[in-house]
Amino acid sequence: MSKRIKKIIMISIITIVIIIAIIATFFIVKYFIDKAKINNVSDVYSSDNVQDRLDNEKDNLLLQIDGETVLGVIKIEKIGFEGLIYEGTTLNTLDKGVGHFENSSYFDGNVALAAHNSNKFWAKLHTLQNGDKISYISFLGTRQYQVTNVTKISATDWSLLENTDENSLTLITCVKGKPSQRLCVQAIEAN
Repeated sequence: MSKRIKKIIMISIITIVIIIAIIATFFIVKYFIDKAKINNVSDVYSSDNVQDRLDNEKDNLLLQIDGETVLGVIKIEKIGFEGLIYEGTTLNTLDKGVGHFENSSYFDGNVALAAHNSNKFWAKLHTLQNGDKISYISFLGTRQYQVTNVTKISATDWSLLENTDENSLTLITCVKGKPSQRLCVQAIEAN
């Protein structure tokens, strides 16, 4: 092999390594920025701060992050997920994080949330089982929930989003390869 070809190969390898390093750095920085946002919302919305916020910030209870209203944070330890919750379930909203169904409760009754079935969000939601814990930190307080039901429903069946007398949490995501179905995880407030 000539020196010229070896030099071209070496430059190509160095260029590829630099590109990979830049891409990796981007994702690492994004991860830490997202983690800082989640931690900030968790701290501000923690149960210790709720009454002070309700008493002193009646007109501005909700945080604004990147121009979006943030309702809270959901943490599902078993699947290693924690993410910000935004108002609404449009595709644009769900591309940013977890969406809150606008007609459902924020705290008391049935809180209904949705997210994409992707590795970034709820690809592992189907692995939840009865008894698994979910933390919900909202601008109105913090609740711990325990999974009671994991089922597939029709994409047009919204009956499980209706309000309930008991405090419950309903999570909805797509079922891969089955556009007519949704995965539904239901949980009730843990004692």
